[in-house]
Amino acid sequence: MDSLIVPLLVAVLIVCVINVGIGMVLWWRHVGLVARVTRLEVYQEQNLTHAETRQIYERLSSIEGQIQTTNRLMQTVQEHLLEND
Repeated sequence: MDSLIVPLLVAVLIVCVINVGIGMVLWWRHVGLVARVTRLEVYQEQNLTHAETRQIYERLSSIEGQIQTTNRLMQTVQEHLLEND
């Protein structure tokens, strides 16, 4: 019976070491995932929302129209001034 205890204790020790190793790997992976999620949350907070992006696009479209109108007006004024010279 004593001859069976030593291999049994060695087997239990090996299983414990393996479990500790797996636990450490899982812990490191968890820490890595927590860090990654934290970085993603910070990145997401700094980005514009869909509504904000749409507002910017609409405002730029409005400004583009105003610039085109102003450009046409300036061309008309320039043509008028050139005709009167």
